[in-house]
Amino acid sequence: METVEARLAKAREALAGVQRRVGTTRERWEAPVLPLAPVLDQVLPEGLRRGRVVAVDGSTSLLLALAAEASRAGAWTAFVGLPSVGVVAAARRGIDLDRVAAIPHPGAHAAAVAGACVEGMELVLLGTGLALSDADRRRLASRARERGAVLLCQGRWPGAHATVTALRSRWHGLGAGDGRLRGRDLTVQVEGRNAGAPRFVTVPLDGEAPLLGRGGAPGRAAARVSSGASAGRRALGGAA
Repeated sequence: METVEARLAKAREALAGVQRRVGTTRERWEAPVLPLAPVLDQVLPEGLRRGRVVAVDGSTSLLLALAAEASRAGAWTAFVGLPSVGVVAAARRGIDLDRVAAIPHPGAHAAAVAGACVEGMELVLLGTGLALSDADRRRLASRARERGAVLLCQGRWPGAHATVTALRSRWHGLGAGDGRLRGRDLTVQVEGRNAGAPRFVTVPLDGEAPLLGRGGAPGRAAARVSSGASAGRRALGGAA
C-alpha cells in the first residue's frame, strides 16, 4: 500500500509540474504584498503581505473576496478543508480556477496536506474544523513565513496577524414587493497584532459580480471605516 508520505511527494511533484507548464513570474513571487481589491483596502490597509496569517470569521464570501484579486493576478491558490465552497461560488468571486488546487477533505492528514500546499502555493485557504493542533498551526505559520505564502484561515486562528470578524450583513436591491437582491454591505471588525483598538469597516460585497480590482472596473462603493465603542455597538447584529 502506498504511504501517505509517498502520496504527498507525488502531490508536490504534480504541483511543481503544473507550475512549470503554466508558468509564474519571478517578479510576482518576490513582491512583498499580494494584490487586494480596492474596496477591501480599508479592511487590510497593509494588503496581503507574504508570510502572514489572516483569519476571517463568519463570512466565506469575504474569505473568497480577499483572495480574488491575487488569484486573478496569477497567484496559485489552495483550498484545504473547504468542502462547502464550490467552483461556481469561487469563480463568481473572481478566483482563477486554472490556478487552484482543492483538497476538500484532508481528514487526519490536514497538517501534512496544508504544509505541502504552503510549499508550492502563494495563497492557502484553510477551512474551519481541520484536524490541526496548536503546534501544527505554529508550524504552518512558520513555514508560510519561510516560503512567502499567505494563509487565509476560516474562523479564529491563535496568533493571526489580522482577524476579520463579520458582524452584520445588510442586503439591498428589493423594492416594495418587487426587485431582487443585488448585493450587500458587510460590517466587519478588524483586529491586529499591536494594532490598538479594533476597527469597524463596512464593505460592499456585490451579489451579482466579482469584486473587480485595479485591472478592471472598480467596486461600486468604497469601504467605510469607523472605530470606538459606539461603532461596535452599532455594528452588532447577525453575522454574514
